[in-house]
Amino acid sequence: MKHFAIPSCYFPSTVVFIDDSKEFLANFTLQLPQDLAYQIYDSPFEALETIFAKQHESDKLQQRCVSEYVDADTLPMTNQTINLNLSAIHSEIYNPQRFSEVSVVVVDYAMPGMNGIEFCKRLENSSIKRILLTGKADEKTAIQAFNDGLIHRYVQKSDPNVAKLINDSIRDLQKQYFQNMSDMIIRMLAVNSPNCLTNEIFAEFFKGIREQYNIVEFYITDSSGSFLMLDAEATPYLLIMKNKQDLQMHYDLALDNRAPKEVLKALEAGERIPYFSHTNGYNGEWSDWNNWLLPAKQVQFDQTYFYAVVKNPLSPEIRPDRVLSYNDYLENMDRNLKAVA
Repeated sequence: MKHFAIPSCYFPSTVVFIDDSKEFLANFTLQLPQDLAYQIYDSPFEALETIFAKQHESDKLQQRCVSEYVDADTLPMTNQTINLNLSAIHSEIYNPQRFSEVSVVVVDYAMPGMNGIEFCKRLENSSIKRILLTGKADEKTAIQAFNDGLIHRYVQKSDPNVAKLINDSIRDLQKQYFQNMSDMIIRMLAVNSPNCLTNEIFAEFFKGIREQYNIVEFYITDSSGSFLMLDAEATPYLLIMKNKQDLQMHYDLALDNRAPKEVLKALEAGERIPYFSHTNGYNGEWSDWNNWLLPAKQVQFDQTYFYAVVKNPLSPEIRPDRVLSYNDYLENMDRNLKAVA
């Protein structure tokens, strides 16, 4: 898997820390990023019970995509069908439990009753990524566990850069978690993974877009590389991507539907791109074509693309009032922690 691969969806997820030393946990959590959702446990048994309960209760995105695929599979395999399949991904924004999904665990090796290796064995059949905290004397054991696939990283607690090493590992493994999920979803939906998801230049371009708009979660919406994106306040943005073949298709449809000459000219030149949802396609009776066309910019990947970013897109498929923001989720977690304390 290429290091620059983009998952078809990504949202903030929860990290679980397990260490029998309450003092270590208290000191370490002070060094965690403020925007990281996490839970701490000093009992590995309690942590496992909570993780398994969450996995049992949560309606997994993969499972929802399977049901969406069954519905879409009754239609002919057209671009509309592909978009219907992909809509199962971006409908995840309406799942208020998405942020509580556990993507990474960080567990101490030396704990009474159950050591870190034994803990990770209990999660061996899970997609959760596992980081083991060790002492110097445990390094050989950690290496063997890594080679056996029981853990994905190990960090010595005595390392002077332990906090940075753990935080960097968490970020990398969360990306891997969603890339693995993405690969599985694409297979379930029986659609080809868009080429842009493994294009290094597109990956850098998309990273810049996310940074520009402070995006914390994103979901692919079509096979050309368009994404529905949300910031931490759940403000929606739509990145619309069209290649020359897409624009030609839209030009032909506009021509068939008697669009004005200036609309046809703008589409042909790539100066504007259409802004349509899956439910409000072309209509020959429209008189407001310009309201559904956006000024386009060009960018070159494997071919020439035309793109636009829309804030608060007008679409019956996007209902911000039904979306729990990541900031609200973090505030709820903070209130719950204070109530327990």
